[in-house]
Amino acid sequence: MVMARAATASQVMRDDLYFLEVLSENNAGNWVVSLPPKLKIYQPELEALLGKVFSGRSRLPENFPLAQQLSLNWYMSKCRQVGISFEESWS
Repeated sequence: MVMARAATASQVMRDDLYFLEVLSENNAGNWVVSLPPKLKIYQPELEALLGKVFSGRSRLPENFPLAQQLSLNWYMSKCRQVGISFEESWS
């Protein structure tokens, strides 16, 4: 039973780290999209979506977590669309 909990905890930590890698902020406060090679060709699509959703909105701190969640949702959807698993996308 301990091993199952450890595996679950490591899975959550890996997902959290992945979440932060899809959309991050640089030192200047700009948003940076980072997709793995298998989905890199779709990066302009995600950038356009983020631009459309957040255009005209001021750079409020609460917008960034929303943008991260939107990016993760888009990414998971794109994985399903192209027929690869979430885990496989990073390999």
